[in-house]
Amino acid sequence: MQRSNLQYSNFSRTLTIIALLSWLGACASKAPSQAPDLRPATEKPEILTVAVLDFENNSIGPASVTSGLGQVFADRIFERLSGQPGIIVVDRESIEKILEELSLSSQGLTEAEGRLRLGKLLGAQYLIFGSYMSIGEAIRIDARVIEVERGTVEGIAQEGMLSDRQQLTMALSEKVADKLFDKASAFAAQMPESSQGHFQRGLSFERKNKLDKALKYYQKALALDPQNQGARDRMEALLLKEME
Repeated sequence: MQRSNLQYSNFSRTLTIIALLSWLGACASKAPSQAPDLRPATEKPEILTVAVLDFENNSIGPASVTSGLGQVFADRIFERLSGQPGIIVVDRESIEKILEELSLSSQGLTEAEGRLRLGKLLGAQYLIFGSYMSIGEAIRIDARVIEVERGTVEGIAQEGMLSDRQQLTMALSEKVADKLFDKASAFAAQMPESSQGHFQRGLSFERKNKLDKALKYYQKALALDPQNQGARDRMEALLLKEME
């Protein structure tokens, strides 16, 4: 009897998933052609945008030992955040272009005013930068997450031995990513009751592995706007995962 109930439950869930996939197809076929975006440029952005700068080298001793680590730290953080739902990471080319226009290097952005100006020009809500210092065989990495609009700064530190720099780099990128995921969740909670707002809430629940709640919000997003491609893609991915 117990086995029969389990089979029925699995069968019922499969039917539900198939029905939702069919509903997704119907949403796609009913979606009207995209209208031009007439929203004012000052409207609150609908997705969290982050820019990552190379870290400064404040090491004591031969520069060759730690040369280039600043870009490595930035690249690992960029890679960890890239492709994450609800977060856009500004590419290095765009950052370098703005730095060139400002006649600055990332190492030259020592003043808060310069970093805030850069963040605003990049359209980023958060800017990630930092520095590192090695003395002998030891190294300390200090990352900072700055909210561009308010100028508030949160610090993240990682210490260890130079010989373990690969593990230290991965640990730092995980800490920074966790901080940004929290920011993205808070950002989603502030979104209005709209298709994009529901989509952002769905992304927040998906990151927390609360997939049933994520599906509900993606469905709400599509009910309000069948053109919401992000909600459709995430919902389809989760449904197909459920069927595996």
